[in-house]
Amino acid sequence: MKLIFDSLDALLAEAKERKVDTVRVARAVHLETARPGAGVPHLTSRVIVTAALDERLWAEFRLWVGRAPAEVGERGFHLSEWLKKKSDAQLAEVTKRIDDAGLLIREGLLAHDGSWVDSFRA
Repeated sequence: MKLIFDSLDALLAEAKERKVDTVRVARAVHLETARPGAGVPHLTSRVIVTAALDERLWAEFRLWVGRAPAEVGERGFHLSEWLKKKSDAQLAEVTKRIDDAGLLIREGLLAHDGSWVDSFRA
């Protein structure tokens, strides 16, 4: 079962209380399925923090970074430069706060066996 936290501080407090020493951090970019305005899709960027609290329970916090029209290049859709910079800055801030809390950081995220993530890496 997943516990969803609306603040990083609350997740970190829960992790410390349960003596968790490692959290996972991932940047996720979601391609919006609705196509507003001239058929150009939008990309939403988030930073996701997850932690295993015990063998059946994990915690999750999602930080919404921003949303922008996708830019199209030779390799398909990609983030606009300003959203990429903002995502990098938010990821750095989140990892610093986790590090300051004394927890180890691993790349990736935890999800239920039946879950799937509809996102791609920036």
